[in-house]
Amino acid sequence: MYSRQTQRRLLLLLLLPAAWLIYASFTGTGGSDTRKGGKIILMTYGRSGSSFTSDIIQRHPDVFYTFEPLHNLLRRHIGMMEDKNNFWYSNQTRDRYDRESVSIMEVFLSCSYETMRSNDINNYQLRNSKDSRLLWGCAQLKRNFTALAILDCFLYARRICASRPVNLVKTIRFRGSAAAEMMARHDELKILYLIRDPRGTINSQRRVFRNFDRNQIQNFSKEYCQRFREDLVNLEPLFDKYPDRMKLLRYETLAENPMKVSEEMYKFLGLEFTADVRDFVFNITSAGQRSKNAYGTSKPNSTEAAYAWRRGVTLFEAQTIDATCSDIYLKLGYLPVHSEQELRSWNYSLKRSVVFHGTVI
Repeated sequence: MYSRQTQRRLLLLLLLPAAWLIYASFTGTGGSDTRKGGKIILMTYGRSGSSFTSDIIQRHPDVFYTFEPLHNLLRRHIGMMEDKNNFWYSNQTRDRYDRESVSIMEVFLSCSYETMRSNDINNYQLRNSKDSRLLWGCAQLKRNFTALAILDCFLYARRICASRPVNLVKTIRFRGSAAAEMMARHDELKILYLIRDPRGTINSQRRVFRNFDRNQIQNFSKEYCQRFREDLVNLEPLFDKYPDRMKLLRYETLAENPMKVSEEMYKFLGLEFTADVRDFVFNITSAGQRSKNAYGTSKPNSTEAAYAWRRGVTLFEAQTIDATCSDIYLKLGYLPVHSEQELRSWNYSLKRSVVFHGTVI
């Protein structure tokens, strides 16, 4: 049973969309899309360098940044436990999930919060961005706040969002099967598809998410690389259809040459690579203190951070992932390991340059 305070808050959140529309009809603040600026989806997988990458993008003052808006949607569909991302589901469930994820992504990319479900507003992951934290905070207001005060809170969050020329949404829960619809419906949308060596991602997920044990490495790597594979199948045609709006970025490439690649990333996104952004990239990759938080992005040596997994996996684990993800390696330029020396020695590169849909990565 919910407490009376929780029941009142849930009721208020349920009534919010109707109250918002009535308010908007009198104030002229309505409309399905409050902004017509740039829209960016940073699409990736858990523990693939997305916090590092999104911090570089959101440093620009024109960017409004939303963190993981699909978190609660995924939990509704598969009962996902907190901080786990084993999300493999049937085709029927996937189709429904894709439809709902497109709807939610459109809300956040357009700042049209009045159309959201209350459950998607009360998403604690939103607090991990100083921008989307505004919206999450409105859902946490105590019962001594009036309905009008709470409504004003949401309207303020919406105004801040709409005032920024560029809207960035980072998600590890958006499927490649939903991307085509989004790209077709929004001419201003760009997708930055961030990938990482599966060995690095899988090792980091085991360490941070704790979503599988070491003796489950074969099954987990099969599931992970199957999702990766399916996303590639759905995304690859979009790289040909929208060459100026789709970009694949290897996390390792960014980590090895953060200044050059950040500048290229900004150019793709249509953002000015300012002196402030340049200083920020330098400071989080070459100076400062190492973050103690698993999601921290201040790393004195970003290359070391990208390849730390090479000290954390066994040769058996690395070769197990190599075997299950070999076709992905071939397409994206990752190299298998054949010995303990190759795995441990950073003098031996585990990636090579390849041409991916007309672009060298």
